[in-house]
Amino acid sequence: MKRKDLSNAKEVARQLYLNSNMKQKEIAERLSVSEVTVSRWAKAGQWETLKKNLLTSKYQRLGELYTELEEFNRMIKEKEGYKVATSHEADARRKLIMDIKQLEGEYSISNVMTIGMEFCDFVKKADDSRASEILDLYNAFVNDTINKAKWQDE
Repeated sequence: MKRKDLSNAKEVARQLYLNSNMKQKEIAERLSVSEVTVSRWAKAGQWETLKKNLLTSKYQRLGELYTELEEFNRMIKEKEGYKVATSHEADARRKLIMDIKQLEGEYSISNVMTIGMEFCDFVKKADDSRASEILDLYNAFVNDTINKAKWQDE
């Protein structure tokens, strides 16, 4: 496998590990690399730690922002004799809301992987004979997405 292809396979393997319930052996088979290679990538990249923190951190941060917004609104309402936000308070609230919308609207290759894997599982249950064909197309899509993201980062 070429160095670039191996790099792409490593990123796809990482995303599969983080966003599905696939075992390293299954990932290795899907990507036509050895299980030892996937294991080495996982250990070096600390995939297990990443997997534990991946979803928690985004949803935890969203929860914190919503709590902060709720507290902020409560504070404004409880002000003695003045129940309308000042321009500074309104600006701060607007920034909080923008942070929430941005975090809710963000999607990354991991989101693409998660949604795609769920779709592939759905297709497999609905029409097992077409699942392999769709999975091949999906893997090509993920590789293309990764290549575009790397190109844009350069």
